[in-house]
Amino acid sequence: MESHWTVWLEYKPFIPNLDKFGFVYIITNTQNEKAYVGCKQYFTGKKKAPSKWEMYTGSSKYLNEDIEKDGKEHFTFEVIAEYKNKRSLRYYEAYYQMKWKVLTTVIKGTDEPAFYNSYVGGKFYRPIESYKDPEYRRNLSNGRKGKGVGDRAHKYQGKAEFYLDNKLIKVDCLGAWCNENGYDRGHLNAIARTSRDGFFKSTQAKDGKRRSLSCKGPLGTITKVRWLDEG
Repeated sequence: MESHWTVWLEYKPFIPNLDKFGFVYIITNTQNEKAYVGCKQYFTGKKKAPSKWEMYTGSSKYLNEDIEKDGKEHFTFEVIAEYKNKRSLRYYEAYYQMKWKVLTTVIKGTDEPAFYNSYVGGKFYRPIESYKDPEYRRNLSNGRKGKGVGDRAHKYQGKAEFYLDNKLIKVDCLGAWCNENGYDRGHLNAIARTSRDGFFKSTQAKDGKRRSLSCKGPLGTITKVRWLDEG
């Protein structure tokens, strides 16, 4: 059975280690910028029946309604990491859900939730009071605004720069530019998430050199996407 899962941030087919218990994943709708963080085990029950994880599309009713309405081609299905037992799987599912604030994060400029998740760990449900911890406020006051997954990775908003056929381009809103020019926002955002300059260290290359991710589109090939500081 062909799987729709890819390796998180790398856009290459995911190959499972079936000696593990399961994996934590993120599914992203590249049209409305919403994401879903969950987990899936490879086998179920004492007889270890296959869970049909290959074509699994998450347990969220609203996510699956959008997949049915918009089509799977407008979604990315990424495996973040695999874990060896149920305890680890559930812990890291909650870890990423908490880290990315799935119950409180909203799409920039709106009241629309940025995640399909309705609860964390089966215990914490919306509405949850929005809260910024002291460390966050301290970093913000020192001018060290985070550019990680929780802040921008699923919003596709903000100033960015990239190379279009080796020509440097700067835009005020990466998501808007993608919409206007026919590029996949999720793909460009994944490139930006690899590191500050859009490079990643290949685990397959014997020479150990860093490789540049790329995205082909109507205007040419885009590489080296990175967010620019605001202000």
